[in-house]
Amino acid sequence: MKKVVFVCTGNTCRSPMAEGYLKTKKPTGYEIISRGLSADGSPAATHSVNVMLEAGIDITKHQSCRMSYADAEKADVIVCMSAYHADTLEALGVDKLKCYVLGIPDPFGGDIDLYRESRDNIFQAIDELIEDGIL
Repeated sequence: MKKVVFVCTGNTCRSPMAEGYLKTKKPTGYEIISRGLSADGSPAATHSVNVMLEAGIDITKHQSCRMSYADAEKADVIVCMSAYHADTLEALGVDKLKCYVLGIPDPFGGDIDLYRESRDNIFQAIDELIEDGIL
């Protein structure tokens, strides 16, 4: 089983959208989760939920979860939303060869159009990772 972990800061915006999208691809033999470096158990951001529902993907049950070293160790692929996330994980001893950076800015606090832009960029980046054989 291939384990994929999507990582952002609070695990309420970008990484839950990425997790939800990859799960719709129904890859067999995959475990797909998302985590945040500063997650606190909050639900997905309202705008994240709404823009994902627009795309036919339901993330309403998502609860943020903090990234653990065990998550990183068990992961085959860690998809970070920014270089900051990858650098932080590397500083904690995570194998940088597992990490891929999407470069998606944090929409937190922005309007719904910013969340739509983030969603679309996440979808495109994940599709490219699939095409490249990384996911």
